[in-house]
Amino acid sequence: MCCRILVVEDDSLSRRNFVFFLKRANHDVCEAVTGETAVDLISRKSFDVVVSDLRLPGRVNGIDVLRHQNHYAPGKRLILITAFGSAEAQSEAQTLGAVYMEKPISLFDLASSVRI
Repeated sequence: MCCRILVVEDDSLSRRNFVFFLKRANHDVCEAVTGETAVDLISRKSFDVVVSDLRLPGRVNGIDVLRHQNHYAPGKRLILITAFGSAEAQSEAQTLGAVYMEKPISLFDLASSVRI
């Protein structure tokens, strides 16, 4: 099933790999480098899935991005990825109903988590 996905990742290599892999799986993928850009996109477009890194440049982090998506489109798939895992981040993600994944992540695991 084709989904409209927003990938929010500041690491260019990781973002490129995520976007390329998801597009190859026939998804419509948008990308953002910062939380501020992601929040703006979410305010203007509808996404079925938001995949966000936890730590992002600027004042808006990945949890904030997922909260914003949940506000604009409750019940949509949320995925939080991080290289800096913590029980607190995992708890916040779970409170939002998000899938929590620690880096390095398998692209196949990401694709499985995207399925709605």
